[in-house]
Amino acid sequence: MPARSKAFQRALDAALDNQAQRQALERTLTRYRQRRAEAFAEVDFAALRADLRRRKEAAIARLPELVEQFQHAAEAVGATVFLARTAEDARRYVAELVQRLGVRLVVKSKSMATEEIRLNEALEHAGARVVETDLGEWIVQLAGERPSHLIGPAIHKSREQIAELFSRVLGRPIPPDPPQLVQVAREELRRAFIEADMGITGANAAIAETGTLVIVTNEGNAELVATLPPVHVAVVGIDKIVPTLDDVPPLLRVLPRAGAAQKLTVRVLFVTGPTRTADIEIQLVRGAHGPRELHIVLLDNGRFAAREDPDLSEALLCIRCGACSNVCPPYQVVSGHLFGHIYTGPIGLPLTAIHHGLEAVADPQSLCVSCNACETVCPVAIPIPRLILDVRARVAEQLGLPFMKRAVLERWSDPARGDRWARLAAFAAAPFADRDGFIHSLPFVNGATSERHLLAPARRPLRDQLRHLTPQEALARPAPEPLFAGSKVVGRTVAFFPGCLIDRLLPEMGRATVEVLEACGCRVLFPPEQHCCGLVASNAGDRRHALELARQTVEALERIEADWIVTPSTSCYAAIAQDYQHLFRNEPAWRERAARVAERLIDFVRFLDQVAQLGPQEWTRPGPVVTYHDSCQSANALGLRDQPRRLLTEVLGCQMVEMQESSFCCGFGGTFSLDYPRLSAAILERKLRTAAETGAPLIVADNPGCLMQIRGGLHARGNPQRAVHIAELAAERLADLARTLRDPHANVRSHGVDATSQIDVSEPRGIPQ
Repeated sequence: MPARSKAFQRALDAALDNQAQRQALERTLTRYRQRRAEAFAEVDFAALRADLRRRKEAAIARLPELVEQFQHAAEAVGATVFLARTAEDARRYVAELVQRLGVRLVVKSKSMATEEIRLNEALEHAGARVVETDLGEWIVQLAGERPSHLIGPAIHKSREQIAELFSRVLGRPIPPDPPQLVQVAREELRRAFIEADMGITGANAAIAETGTLVIVTNEGNAELVATLPPVHVAVVGIDKIVPTLDDVPPLLRVLPRAGAAQKLTVRVLFVTGPTRTADIEIQLVRGAHGPRELHIVLLDNGRFAAREDPDLSEALLCIRCGACSNVCPPYQVVSGHLFGHIYTGPIGLPLTAIHHGLEAVADPQSLCVSCNACETVCPVAIPIPRLILDVRARVAEQLGLPFMKRAVLERWSDPARGDRWARLAAFAAAPFADRDGFIHSLPFVNGATSERHLLAPARRPLRDQLRHLTPQEALARPAPEPLFAGSKVVGRTVAFFPGCLIDRLLPEMGRATVEVLEACGCRVLFPPEQHCCGLVASNAGDRRHALELARQTVEALERIEADWIVTPSTSCYAAIAQDYQHLFRNEPAWRERAARVAERLIDFVRFLDQVAQLGPQEWTRPGPVVTYHDSCQSANALGLRDQPRRLLTEVLGCQMVEMQESSFCCGFGGTFSLDYPRLSAAILERKLRTAAETGAPLIVADNPGCLMQIRGGLHARGNPQRAVHIAELAAERLADLARTLRDPHANVRSHGVDATSQIDVSEPRGIPQ
């Protein structure tokens, strides 16, 4: 991505300094996530989302036909339909209508489509006064701001801030009490409804067979906007069109739960043409108690083009529920005013690329931490993280990468040159590291170490320590005797893929993994040609170097004679097993080769749980009290939840204390934590706070990136908690098992791993007793 603009950086700094906003967002969104879980508890979310996605896909596939069908049906019942190819076309149509009809006052219900085309400014230029009637929209209108959320426009404001705003605008003291604030809005907006010359709405769906608009609301303002003024204008994206009435109930079952954490919205309005009556001698008269005119502006504005775009077309499935924002860690810190353009939150990034171009999304897209939480809650199963990375790649290709990032990735993509630079970095960083291996400050990396100390590269990378585990040497030795009772993989061969973080920064984590695999009775080999899976380049938007690294990884792993390829990095696993299929989408031969590698690839936790099938063991003493951090890739990409907990409690004999929202991101995100150290630290602070609340002395995870982030945060704060990989904990517990099986002085056998592979619990980064 290009170097971010100074204006964006200033706005980001202001958002990070805005403690009131951060508290309001955390309080509101935490409560929402709890209520959303309750709202979906009684239904089959997977089945509902699959059905809704199928219907949306079918509608988008027939979009040109459905647009024409809707237009004919709506005009047949008295509506005027205008197909706006661009935002300017839509603004011009409505503005000319305002001028032709002499409209002085316009009331609006919530509509992201009108925000998309910046309709309010055009109407005001045409001489009309515009009043937003959705409570949240009215709040941000009074504040001179734009909405920060697709569903909750004022979600970034606390009740105290809203009361202060109302008091200032209305000239009288208003207490920060939500019921009273709502009553004030009700009283102030009532006259506008009655006096308005035009009402403007959006629509949540448009039914092609009948020309019907479907509007979902809680506040009741949409009915007033669509009923009281003599003219009703609806601005509707063509992606909202569905074939039949039967396609609406699936939407109504999902949208309220996903968007508002409720089973059903308070009101659902169906509008089929202008109001009319035939009560007098069966003569049809338009304009009974409601509008005499209904104008429907069908908005294209890039939608037809996006439909043909293989990278962005799935964004058209969006139902504008805002659920992705509600689980997004960076959004929770900075709000949609930074994380988005007009369309906010994760889905707002590809939507911005579609409707407003790459320039508008260049800065906001860089705030995505690639945690994948958004995809888990999307009610139409849009692969939002993948869409964001595709947008990022386009930004990088068309607008360029920052010089330093481009130079680093250029060198890293060459294994030999990358190795030389990594060793040079380890040598250069050594003087800055403390006895624990952490760097407290770097003069040339602004703010990167203030709230999270950086781990210095290892002077001796893991690959140097495992040279005796080359395929030739490892296969020549017999498989080790198992220490874990009941292992189902005794005598099997495992190739070890640690990933570059463990190789270069956390070799002790890699050694522990080898010990545990050997304790399962596996013969472990280390493919020396392995380098990096390419995730760092992919996340940066550098598709060219991501492809180079992916090809290298496939070549290094496909030739290995092993039953499984085990990795202790779930990020690397997800990159190879899942992301490569999209990365190689235009290279079918490589895609097939990657798929064959993925068939043998498995993460460390699932290998122990599902392949080795380890059961309860005999321990000399109980395991430590632990809490578990579900890494983003483990929980959101791989769906791991029960497996690590079973290993910790049933196999390793630990006592488990759950932390609140254990799968909430730690803020690492690879280079994200270096690009945005303050934002990363703000996300990390929440993770450390919830971990501390458990009282557990040990934080366990299965992802090296998360552990590097958490360890750095703990070290910077002087926090006595420790953070370890589940492999490190298992290796330490094996010392107890060895004593049980042999003698009180026994330790874990290394099976060829040198003596430094044993975990030293007296070392500052060891396991607390």
